[in-house]
Amino acid sequence: MRLIPIILVSLLLSGCVTQDQADVKMAKGCAAGINALLEDQGKTIGEIKTKNYSSEDAEGGLHRRVTFEAIEKDGWLELDKQYSCLFMQEWGLFKSYQRAMIVQVKIDDNIYGKRDGEILGSFDDFLKLVKVVDGAMAQ
Repeated sequence: MRLIPIILVSLLLSGCVTQDQADVKMAKGCAAGINALLEDQGKTIGEIKTKNYSSEDAEGGLHRRVTFEAIEKDGWLELDKQYSCLFMQEWGLFKSYQRAMIVQVKIDDNIYGKRDGEILGSFDDFLKLVKVVDGAMAQ
């Protein structure tokens, strides 16, 4: 009978994913998604100056927003810009794992992905964005 509590405690201690670890993973995915969208315009993200993380009630539940202050480069100009990504998170039992799915990316005043339950733009573009972000997060 002592074996069951020992197994539960070991699972709790060894397999926990913290929100900070999840935020780092989502930030990598967000940067990759933004770069994929900017690539079509001949632009890229240069230096990321700040990263902010916040929880927000959106799209029917609690989501995580990653916001960057970064330098946008287009070969000639370097502009300070703000970008953000909204992720839906799924946590395993006792936070043993975390999965995130991109919901939307905001560049300037343009939103790519879902807003109010509907995909903005084409479904194929959204699927491409999801694949790029998931690949960067190695999910």
